[in-house]
Amino acid sequence: MMTAGSERLTGWKPIPLALKILSVFMALWAVGSVMNLPNLMANGLPFFGTFVFGTVALWVVLFFDFIGPAIFFFALWTRKHWGPKWATFYIGLFVLNGIFALVTVKAELGLAQILIPNVISLIFLSVIYWKRDYFTAVN
Repeated sequence: MMTAGSERLTGWKPIPLALKILSVFMALWAVGSVMNLPNLMANGLPFFGTFVFGTVALWVVLFFDFIGPAIFFFALWTRKHWGPKWATFYIGLFVLNGIFALVTVKAELGLAQILIPNVISLIFLSVIYWKRDYFTAVN
């Protein structure tokens, strides 16, 4: 039985400032993806060693920029213990895809187009790891 003092607060208010800021940046990233989506669908994007176009590119963007973060936001909002693990999974896949891109399509995209999103993603992941106690801490 939980006492009143041991209930975990959920919602926006108890989220640490660093994770709030991260949430804003992730949302801005998603907005940028929406604005760039027609370009990505027409010109392609790297996906584990190849370029994907059209509907496949749409699904890749949906997963990495919307579905993955939405699941993380749910875990953040409700303080699910698996939130950092989920973030590690989907951001890790994104970074791994970037490593493949460095090897396979760097000439087509350029180094900055690959490295900058990967560095930003690793910063996101480091903030989540730094504040991982939020997901399991009791207020």
